[in-house]
Amino acid sequence: MLTTTAGTTPADVRATSRAADLPRAGWDALAGPSDIFLTCRWLDVVEATAGVPMTYLWTERDGRPVAGLATALAGDTVPWALGRPDVVLRNSVTAGLPGAAELLAGLGDDPTGRLMPTLLAGGRQVGGTRLLTGPEATAADVTSLVAAAEALARDSGAATVCFLYLDEREESLVRLLAERGYRAFTSGHYSSLRVPPDGYPGYLAALPRKRRVSIGAERRRIVQAGVTVAAESLDAADLDRFAELESQLLAKYEIDLRPGQLLPLLHQVRDCFGDDAFAMVARAEGEVRGFALILRHGDSWYARQTGYDYAYQQRSGAPLYFELLYYRLIEEAAMSGVRTVHYGLGSVDTKRSRGCTATEQRGHLLFL
Repeated sequence: MLTTTAGTTPADVRATSRAADLPRAGWDALAGPSDIFLTCRWLDVVEATAGVPMTYLWTERDGRPVAGLATALAGDTVPWALGRPDVVLRNSVTAGLPGAAELLAGLGDDPTGRLMPTLLAGGRQVGGTRLLTGPEATAADVTSLVAAAEALARDSGAATVCFLYLDEREESLVRLLAERGYRAFTSGHYSSLRVPPDGYPGYLAALPRKRRVSIGAERRRIVQAGVTVAAESLDAADLDRFAELESQLLAKYEIDLRPGQLLPLLHQVRDCFGDDAFAMVARAEGEVRGFALILRHGDSWYARQTGYDYAYQQRSGAPLYFELLYYRLIEEAAMSGVRTVHYGLGSVDTKRSRGCTATEQRGHLLFL
């Protein structure tokens, strides 16, 4: 089993392997409005379900954290494909994303052997794997944390250090990584949507006329199919059914995660997030036909997981995805004072067609 050690961590960097031992209030104070997956409660979820060693690094000033970096040590057997640089790099080549083909071509016949195990820096999540900084953080703090991650990776026998989804706007960190010899490729695009103050009417008005007409037709099909969509608490949710539907969705993308593997994370989210987690649920003919798990952080909502009954959807013609994750969700978001909905990676053209904007995410790899 892979293990981590902080034996050669720089003297000014503190480290722990348990999120429970972090200075939690100070750490969370570093997290911005887009950093829900770097907050302590999400780190608790990942730590309990990822099945890999985690290490949290931070620097302090006057006893308070000023910069922090979450890491996870992943081997070549982890099932979460979109957290693996070998899988993500191949996917980026297939998608024709910049820098990916050149990087993969230089790895020979065994890219997995060259890339894995890897120390994932910036959190074990899909999108926004960054280094947290507060107003008192200096360039020296950032450099110390990156150096600490590299030392941790070497001590742990990793082949690479990887910031797998670093946003293009993290310009100073991107420059530092380039100076330290990291190689980069585009790993995806992260989509989000600003919720108009008047909610759905304003959202619809901002779209082209042709799209407005098609959305009207989609929503009529939902009504004609007898589908109801509502926001529901996770306390009473059928999480087993959610896991079954999510597994069906992942199978479409050749990701083999069974319901039993997905269920623990749903339980952890329910227990760790409380009222800041809920589900948009589509029901028809007495059954749950689709769901979207939503997390709240400040004035933002995050669409975290989703799944669908594809046999029902094919039979009924009901466009559940768009009703759950856009039209009905935007109505709920506006009523709840939410300003931004985060949709994460993937399907960037589809998300843009529904009003999202996207920023480029880049994988940065250091070969050890």
